[in-house]
Amino acid sequence: MSRQSRSITLACTFMLVSTALSVPATAHTATPPRTPVPSLTGPLQSSGDSHPFNISTVPLDAYGYVEEEFLVSGRANVYDYDAAGKVTVVRTAVPYTNRIIVRRPADRRAFSGTVVADIMNMTNGWDLDRMWLTSHDEYLRRGDAYVGITSAPNAVASLKKFDPSRYGSLSWPDQRGCTGRALNSAADSEGGLVWDILSQTGAALKSHGRDNPLRGLKVDKVYATGYSQSGAYLTRYINAVHPLARVYDGFLVAASASGVKPLNKCGPTPADHDLIRPTAEPVIKMQTQTDFFMDRGASRRDDSDQPDDKYRLYEVPGSAHAYAYTSGFAPSPEDLARIGVTYNYYNCDGVGTTFPMHYLYNAAHMNLDRWARNRATPPRAPRIQVDAGGQTVLDEHGNAVGGVRTPWVDAPTATYHPASTGPNCFLFGHMTPFTPSKLRQLYTDHGVYARAVAGQVYKLVKEGWLTREDGAASVNEAAGASVPR
Repeated sequence: MSRQSRSITLACTFMLVSTALSVPATAHTATPPRTPVPSLTGPLQSSGDSHPFNISTVPLDAYGYVEEEFLVSGRANVYDYDAAGKVTVVRTAVPYTNRIIVRRPADRRAFSGTVVADIMNMTNGWDLDRMWLTSHDEYLRRGDAYVGITSAPNAVASLKKFDPSRYGSLSWPDQRGCTGRALNSAADSEGGLVWDILSQTGAALKSHGRDNPLRGLKVDKVYATGYSQSGAYLTRYINAVHPLARVYDGFLVAASASGVKPLNKCGPTPADHDLIRPTAEPVIKMQTQTDFFMDRGASRRDDSDQPDDKYRLYEVPGSAHAYAYTSGFAPSPEDLARIGVTYNYYNCDGVGTTFPMHYLYNAAHMNLDRWARNRATPPRAPRIQVDAGGQTVLDEHGNAVGGVRTPWVDAPTATYHPASTGPNCFLFGHMTPFTPSKLRQLYTDHGVYARAVAGQVYKLVKEGWLTREDGAASVNEAAGASVPR
């Protein structure tokens, strides 16, 4: 049987099974239908002006990594909720072609067995590999593979504009004549294909045939992640489609306060405010102070270690949804110009924030892997404190009280603001550095400051809030800081 025939057979089998599905959004099916593996084209070659959009700005060769781009093609269902809140199929076997970008160790012996599948962020209308920007240090030193998944029709449109020849076959077609625009859809596209695209891409990464873009590598665990709006997508996937597919081994939902997502572009907006429902696969949700500020804790629920509900929520005072560190890894201005975009990642309130939220994400990834592999439960933290009026409680330095405590707010050198003023700056944090006189009041000499940071960092590393490498970097940064001055 040819690869094309095999793919069609699997897709048709899934179509017949899926048309009978009507599963409560909270239910775990005992024997979910097998998720089909899409067909793979690539790796796509680069020549002249033709190269992948969002090519890594991290020098992968220095880490023994390679970057490859593939097209994946399959057939996806379109889902919706019925009147009883059950997930149903409203359209079957819609053909699609999507793109993924893979960064992996060149030497299979250096591969950790862990794959991070990132729902690339589509908010700006083009693929932003936001979790790679945030946690590439951790992936590279662990030997993990990163797979960025194009996740919406608006990003597909930008790819076609970037290189019509390279990306001309990409397609997320609408076959219902629906006029809605949710899930970043256009009149002729259906963003609701994203759910089966995510499931089928995950199935491909776990498969053993030629349609696995990581063929030759022994894959043990595949985790799904998404930042900001992509995190809201991931929440909807966990709640509605994961129980049908059971492909991913765990989830890291990052900085998500972007609103509740429907299941298709004309579907109703669910009323659950993106509360992540119980699942046996571990889920870690990390909220920056910006995201907490935006949803005022409306998506909070209790942590759990139950067999069918493994969940942690971390709220991090002082952190910002968008901050200075990741700006250096965005797509090149030249590539963005080809799609008609001028992207100034940070230009709000003059001074950005250096709060190293990526350190906390790195540790969350480490803890998610330990939880899924070894049943090692991660630490718990209190929530950010609010007063009777729902306002964030601040300490004497203007920093939030409660949440995940770090030396940046417990041995502070600045006030950290979760939002900024200016056009489209509500997601961008900034900080107000303390005056020299205030620093001298807090720390009589540099040793007092450095010891305060080192002591807390040691505790955070021991408890799993920081990786050993990031803990060492934090101590070194404090040792080299001119505090007090």
